Order: sequence, then structure tokens, then C-alpha cells
Amino acid sequence: MTQKNLSLLALLFTVIFFSNAQKRPNIVLILSDDVGFEEYGIYKVKKGEQSNTPIIDQLGRDGVAFKTAYAQSICGPSRAMLYSGCYAATNGAYDNKVNYLPGNEKKDKDRFPNFIRVLHDAGYKTAVAGKWHNPIGGTLGVDNKLLGVDQYVVYNSGPSSVKKLTGLDMVPDENWEIAAISKLPILSRYWKPAYVQDGKLLKTTMKDYGPDILTNYICDFIKENAKSDQPFLAFYPMVLAHSSHTVTPIDVAEGAKPSNKHYKNASELGAKYFKNQIHYADMLVGRILETIKEQGIEGETIVIYTSDNGTTSSAKSKGVEYGVHVPFMVAGPSIKQRGMTNELIDFTDVLPTLADLAQTKIPSKYKIDGKSAAPFLRGETDTTKEVIFAQPGLASLVRTKEYLLEAVCPLFGYPKGRFYKTNGSYDGRGYENITHDENYIGVRSAFDDYLDFMSSKLPTSFEDPIWNKELKKGKKHFTSKQQQKNHLKLPIKYNFYDPSF
Repeated sequence: MTQKNLSLLALLFTVIFFSNAQKRPNIVLILSDDVGFEEYGIYKVKKGEQSNTPIIDQLGRDGVAFKTAYAQSICGPSRAMLYSGCYAATNGAYDNKVNYLPGNEKKDKDRFPNFIRVLHDAGYKTAVAGKWHNPIGGTLGVDNKLLGVDQYVVYNSGPSSVKKLTGLDMVPDENWEIAAISKLPILSRYWKPAYVQDGKLLKTTMKDYGPDILTNYICDFIKENAKSDQPFLAFYPMVLAHSSHTVTPIDVAEGAKPSNKHYKNASELGAKYFKNQIHYADMLVGRILETIKEQGIEGETIVIYTSDNGTTSSAKSKGVEYGVHVPFMVAGPSIKQRGMTNELIDFTDVLPTLADLAQTKIPSKYKIDGKSAAPFLRGETDTTKEVIFAQPGLASLVRTKEYLLEAVCPLFGYPKGRFYKTNGSYDGRGYENITHDENYIGVRSAFDDYLDFMSSKLPTSFEDPIWNKELKKGKKHFTSKQQQKNHLKLPIKYNFYDPSF
């Protein structure tokens, strides 16, 4: 081959390479806080009824909405699962108070991957806005290079975290939130929020609503990078709705005064405010989608919407399906329009899916548990995976399309859990308790094999010395009367199936 031909061939390869690189999609990943799947119209509203989340519903109809998607049942472990592509058995994050991985005593921050760095190292511009909370990796604002984050605005509830990032001492005032569990003052995420943007504390007043600030940040990032040849990843872990039931701009427009006061969900105002928080989150998603459209990059941008765990007032932190069952929608270029699907997905699949969509590889030094759903999303196959797992708190769950094993919890005396035939249902209605049905011994045996394959690393007895050392906080929490009573209990409002062991 002549030198001229070699030069032409090299030029052709270069053109092909950059052409493919330009085809890599922008990705916007939105993660709501403490809002279970059942709060979204696409999962429950019948034809002709009005939905509280019409924009998010339409996102699912335009692309794919998974009827059954699993996370963890509380924020930190759920994010660990999302970032790392690993189940709790691999990354050690079971509950906010139970992080245990034998052999990881040094807490190596780089022991697990995270999807932001994987895409950043593949050439993506990255931004994060919202609640970070990664119990197995680095701290946003401190470990940005490790995390692959180019820019950020972050919410931290604790004054010590803000001081670590900014050097400022935060003094409680009447506008701080009061934590739902500890009843102690915490920094606000809503009105007059305490947000740190690239190392500096934002100046805010009671006229400023935190979710608006975060959404505007994401929209501005999209505008700034829409015309760039470099693809971008915008990760928006929302602060809505969380355990708080507070006034939103919807309520302020109706005459309410901006306030960070929490109202119990059982109260009339609490129920109203929580519903409005979810509706306002839907409106914020609409702003982001409109920004993408205005910038003319609808055909270049994939949008993913999900939530970190079950709804606060009913299922958060529980070792049952409603605790880990979350909404999950994907839409955008190359995504086949399927609408609601019976195929399964869980948070371990997000990292490999994003890597696949971004046309990159996860570094071989990392072990992950997830499987890319990109071939299914693109229409190259009609299946995702046979089984999904969750390991919330002290319990384990295993799910296939046809069967559910939940509340497996040796520490509470239920090593066999509860076993159900789902009968085509995804919300509990119609589940058939077959825990002791001998006709399903063979099927149950297969689920025992699944459990052995992805077994919890937690000691199976509270007599194990580790519960008085590394897991001391976890022991105190889970041996309380409240947790022993509620951890494996179905939410009252979703008691659609037989909860007997």
C-alpha cells in the first residue's frame, strides 16, 4: 500500500472516529428523593383519570417505563447501588446505619466505580446538582477528581459538611428544617436553602426555593453545553420530596407563607403538601425537557427518570417490595418506544447501561453486578435480565417476572422469608402467597440458589461480636421495638397481599 493510500486510510479512520464520537448522546439522569413508583400516574391512574405527574408519565410513554425496577429502601445505600453498579453484598451499603464489607476496613474510596467518572473519563462534561450522599465513595466538593465531577451544587443537611467545604460555621435560625427522626435542626433544602456551589455557599433568602435553584442550574448547564462537540452528563439528584411535607411554590401562590415546617403525612395539610411536592417535581422535569427542546438537542439527549426508594410515609427503609420498588423511565434518541414493560431492571444496571450508551467501557479493575439494559432500550433484544435483587437493611429480596421472595431476614428469625407467585402483577394486587405450598418446591429451590449467589455479608446473629463494633449503630437501630415491628411489615395503605410467613 502506498504512502498516499495509508494517509487516506488514516484520514478515513479519523473521520469515522470523530463521527462516532459526535453521535454519543447527552445524558440527563434525574433521581427523585423518597417517592415510590405508586405515586406516579403511569403506574396507577386509569384511562380518563387525572394524574399528578403528567410530564413524567409522558416521558415513560415516549420511551420505556419499567413496571418493576428495584433500588434499595433508603437513600445512602440506594445511591451506592446506583453509582457503583453493585449490590449491598458487594459494596457493603445495606442501610444508612449499616455499612459493612469484610476486608474493606480502610474504606478505600476507589474500591468501586461510579458512573459519573466512567463517563467523564470517556470525554463527557459532567455536572451534579442536588443531594449527593455516597456512603461508599468520595465526598462531592472534596473528591471531585476521583468522582469525575466537573462542576456541582450540593445540598448537605449537616453544618459540619458545609464547614468542611467552605470553612463557614453555620448557626441555626428559625428557618432551618427540623429533622423528622432526630428532631434536631438541619440545614434547609427548600426555602432559603444552604447549597454549596463549587466550594462557595450560595446566598439565599426565604424567597428562594431550593428545587428551583437546582433545576435552573441543570438547565443552565444544558444551555452552556448544548452546542458543544463534547457530550454532557447532567446528574440531578432532587431534594423533592424526601420525608418533608412542606409548602411549595404552588401553595405560596395560593396564599401560604414560605416555610420549612414539616407536616405529618397523616394530617390534611401534610398530605396536600406532599402531593404538591411530587407535582412540583413533575413541573421541574418539564422545565428540563423544555430546555432540551429549546436548545434543539432532543435528538441528541437521553433522559432517565427514577427515584431512590419507596415513599417516606409508607415504605421507606422497609425490607419489603414497596420499600425498594421505584419508578424508572428512559426516553430519547435510539430508545425504542415501548411504553410500560414487564422486563426487569435494578440500580446495578444503571452504570453498565450508561457506559454502553456512551460507547465506553468500565475499567477492568472494577467488579460490578449489573448488566447493561442498552440493547433492550435500543430494541436490539426484547429482554433485560432474569432476576433482580435488593438487600435493604437486614432483609433480602429476589424478584423474577413470575415470583417474588421478600423479607428474608435471619436476624429477625425469618431465614426463609415470604414467597409469592405474582400472577402478572407488579404492585401487589393479585400476589399469591406460596411460602408453604409444596407445589412450588422446585421454584423455591431456584430462589434459594439466587440467594446463595448474591448472599448478604451481614452476620446472621446479633450475638456476633461485629454488632458491638463496626455495626453498633445498626444494632441499636434495628433492635428497637419500632424496627422489629415494622421492618418486614407491609405498608398499611398497600396491604394488597397476604403478609404471613
